[in-house]
Amino acid sequence: MKTKRLWSMMGASYTKKDMKYSFDYGQFSQDWCVNRILDIDRGFFLDIGAGVSDLNAEEVVISTMSNTYGLEKFRDWNGIAIDYDDVYVREAKKFRSCTMICEDLMQTNINDILKSNNAPEEIDYLSFDVDDAQQKVFDDLDFSSYRFKIITYEHNIFRSWDFLRGKTIHDNESRNRFNELGYSLLFGNIGLTDEEPVEDWYVNQEIFDKYRHIAKDGVTRDQMIGAILKG
Repeated sequence: MKTKRLWSMMGASYTKKDMKYSFDYGQFSQDWCVNRILDIDRGFFLDIGAGVSDLNAEEVVISTMSNTYGLEKFRDWNGIAIDYDDVYVREAKKFRSCTMICEDLMQTNINDILKSNNAPEEIDYLSFDVDDAQQKVFDDLDFSSYRFKIITYEHNIFRSWDFLRGKTIHDNESRNRFNELGYSLLFGNIGLTDEEPVEDWYVNQEIFDKYRHIAKDGVTRDQMIGAILKG
């Protein structure tokens, strides 16, 4: 006899069907946004910098701040998740079915990892948050071989000296590059508040044509959620 797997949240139990549209583990609801826009089962993700930042992976729930855990668990996605923290990767392998890879991308070329793990040329979602290796991986990644539907890209511009002096609100270099690659900015400078812009989110042309009416530069997480729900 088959039984439904249950997930427990705040004392209540939920089935996989219940969680289909409600999971939200990403720090800025990246997974919620991707799920709402694409609304597909069995998609494929590339999660570059998949870990729990400076938190101890042995002491937190493995879904903490994950942009792809919910897609994997509740929409049957597969993918490749990369992080340099061997403790996180070891712990994540106990709970996740995707390909978990421990690599320092300052020392390794991202394309070699993708090729050796048979990454598809068409990838539904790229989560790009690899801290000090961000620029190197951006320069290394072969965008002519791999195409993405949605990209969430951390720029952390609020930490820059120019931002603190009021001179810039985004990373022009990364925006120009994504534009040249054929991606359009759907939500720019997303953060929990207006004062701390952390990420830019890009989509391919097909998705942008569908959602251009809600595209906005300078948006909080809550404003993004509201815009998508209103359609």
